[in-house]
Formats: sequence, C-alpha cells, structure tokens
Amino acid sequence: MKQKRILTAALAAVLTLSMTVPALAAEAPTALPISAETPAYELVQRGENFPVRVWGTAVELGDMSLTLENSNDNDPYQKIVVNVGEDTLILDAVTGEAKTFDDLRTGEAIYAWVGPDMTKSLPPISTGRVILCGLPADYAAPTYAEVESVTETESGADVCLNNDVVLHLNADTGYLAAPGWEKESVGAADIVPGTRVLAWYSVVTLSLPAQASPEKVMVFPSDYAGWVAADGLTVTVNGQALALEGAAAAKVENGHLMVPVRALAEALGCEVAWEPYTNQVTVTRDGVECYHFTIGGDQAAKGDVTVGLVAPANAVDGVTFLALDDLIVLHGLKLSDGWAG
Repeated sequence: MKQKRILTAALAAVLTLSMTVPALAAEAPTALPISAETPAYELVQRGENFPVRVWGTAVELGDMSLTLENSNDNDPYQKIVVNVGEDTLILDAVTGEAKTFDDLRTGEAIYAWVGPDMTKSLPPISTGRVILCGLPADYAAPTYAEVESVTETESGADVCLNNDVVLHLNADTGYLAAPGWEKESVGAADIVPGTRVLAWYSVVTLSLPAQASPEKVMVFPSDYAGWVAADGLTVTVNGQALALEGAAAAKVENGHLMVPVRALAEALGCEVAWEPYTNQVTVTRDGVECYHFTIGGDQAAKGDVTVGLVAPANAVDGVTFLALDDLIVLHGLKLSDGWAG
C-alpha cells in the first residue's frame, strides 16, 4: 500500500497518533518539481511505518512484557501490552543511560515507541522499539523521531523530523551516541536524512511546523544505505547532485521520475552489469548481488524477495532507467524532502 504524506494541521495531532490499525507502508514527503516546465510526479517511500508513541503508567510487569494504563485520551484502548524483545532499547528518560527490563517498576510513568504491527486483541499487544523509564513528575519526556531533511545554518543546522518538528541545532546542543553504537563520539555531522534521534527539549513553538531547540540529542545509526532527494529533474544522493546529462538525463514518464540506474548505483559504491543475451541488469556491491531485473520487465529480484516495479524498466540509447521510487526500495534509501549539505 502506498499513501501520500499529509502534514498535520496542528502539532497536537502529531502527538496523538492512533494505534487502531497497523499500517503496512510508510508514508513519505511528496516531492514535486518546482519548475513549471517539468511534468509533475510523486515520490513515495515504501516500507514499514515509524513506531507509534504510547505512554502511561506501568500497572503490570510480566515475562519480558509490561502493561500500560493508557494516558492517551484519544486512544480507544485503556491498556496496552508492550513486549520487550532482544532489540528493544530501554533508556533512562533523563540521562539517556541504557537500562534493562529489571529496572522497570510498576506505578512509574513509561513512554514507549512500539510497532508498527499491533494485535487486534484486548488489550492490544505490540513490541517496544524504544522505552523510556525513570521519568520524574512534570518532566518533559524526550521525543524519538526520524530525520526527514537537514539544512545547514550559520549557527548549526535545522533538522526536520517526521513528527513535523524542526530542531534548531547549535553550539550549545549536546550529543549522545545511542547505546551499543561502536562510535566514540557523535555530532551534528552524524545527523542525516534517515537518522533516528531522541531529542530533549521543553519548549515548542505553536507554528507549523513546530520549532524547538534541544538541550541534547541522542543519535542512532541509520538503517538506510543512504538518502536521496529530487527537485525537478535534479537528483541528489547523499547530498551530491548526480551528473545527469544528454542520454542519461532524468525524465518524467507517466507520473514517475525515471533515473539512470548506473548513475545512482555508482554514486552508492555499487557496480552495474548488463547481459546482452537476456537483457538482465545486475547491480552488485563488493562482489555481492544487491538486485537484478530485466529491461522491459515490471519486477526486480532482491535476494529472495520479488519487488514489483511501479514502472517497467526501460533503456534508451544504451542507458537503462528505473523509476526513482523503485531505486529507493532496491537500494534501501531514505527519501528526503530536501537535503542541503
């Protein structure tokens, strides 16, 4: 399923997301050309939805699970069961220090980001991705979110998050590396589209998008292979514009932005090979196949998974094109709504 990403009308709507139906596809910023001479197209990020925030009082601790008395008045469920798996990260809400399940206590306030899948049972059950504990009374819990875009400023950087909040980073911002990340230190340079962050801030403007200046930010390693942005027929990968000229120029066909496979793949350190007898194109990285497809076909193979293409692969004057939507999926990229590096 593909959906358009719609900006919320108010910040409150962002902070009270419903968990009633588990989503199957992540929403993404719609990238539309700004040039009137370029036909319109849409780009949609396909993949899992971002985890949903839940919060409440821990009323029961089970075998690696906790039951929350839901504090979200806009949610129909009075209780929610949060399973704690091997990959669940439990953090102190004040310091960001790593905690364990044994540190959780009944009666304490808990913030958790769960899902995206949730059972239809009563109470619903989901798996925690990030759990915050040790929350003092009247303390503003930090916010876990994914970075959509980053723009450098004179004082630091403006970071647009997927909850429609813009973080203003400056020299006073403190940085923490997520527990388990083998990195001695992190900073603003480690925050790129696709990075997930936990941000501590207490004041948010009522503008749209909301603005905040965090005291500190915990940075998580990105799960993406890189990020891509498009403006008209200009495509950038990891902040660098691709050289798309002549026969290799990007083009819009049937509402899809078609991009040369080789140009994008090589920008990500991959190699591209074409088999003339079968018309099969194979993309590899360090000798390992990433995916392959046949020119004229509407499917690609990525490991054991068959990926349906939104537009058939085609070749013109020796240049093979795929829709940027498909290249985002095949390379595991984050679609940014505007990177300025």
